[in-house]
Amino acid sequence: ASPIVDMSFCPNGRFLACFTEASMLTVMSTTFETKVLDFDTSEGSSSPPLAMQWCGEDSVVLHWKNMGILMVGPYGDWLRFPYNNTSAVHLIPEMDACRVITDSTVELLQRVPPMTANLLRIGSIEGSALLLEASDAFTVGTVSDDVLLSDNPPKEEDISLCIEAATKEFDIATQKRLLRAASYGMQFLKQQQTGNSATAGLVMGGALNFEADEGGMGEQNNNGDGG
Repeated sequence: ASPIVDMSFCPNGRFLACFTEASMLTVMSTTFETKVLDFDTSEGSSSPPLAMQWCGEDSVVLHWKNMGILMVGPYGDWLRFPYNNTSAVHLIPEMDACRVITDSTVELLQRVPPMTANLLRIGSIEGSALLLEASDAFTVGTVSDDVLLSDNPPKEEDISLCIEAATKEFDIATQKRLLRAASYGMQFLKQQQTGNSATAGLVMGGALNFEADEGGMGEQNNNGDGG
């Protein structure tokens, strides 16, 4: 086995990330009973990273001067973020993210939450994704909501997922879109329970007027000092 040159503990204390001289990132349980991941970084660089930190509890972030930042997920999926025009990069681990501090910016790096990925993935057939699609169609007036939701009526779980995804979203336009879908789903569910379809469209349309507001659920920024 190759010698370990760097280690980093997961915020919850359950996992340990190790980087070896052979340019291998290994993630294992802190009981040393289970190996979660082996990820070879030798294609990008043969030298150890300048920094290695956890991003939340399920991904590891590594920084090399010439390669930039490499983010490795729990199943070996990875993303690279070049930082070519900066003289210094510092990684600060957070409970659910990793703060990247350069000589000119502060950025928050976070893995896309699974609920958001399921909701916004192209072709998703999750109930929350179908609710979002129906809400979008209703907003622009292209397809009847009854047609889109007749076979898959929204459930309380779908509405809750839209709300929870909105609380984790940084982009205000997307945040408002998700909240609009949740409001639409609540009105559709209420109409189903009462059986009053005559005024459903009017009730739903009135419930969606909040989209004209200036802000979303609260200003969030992934640059500067917003967290």
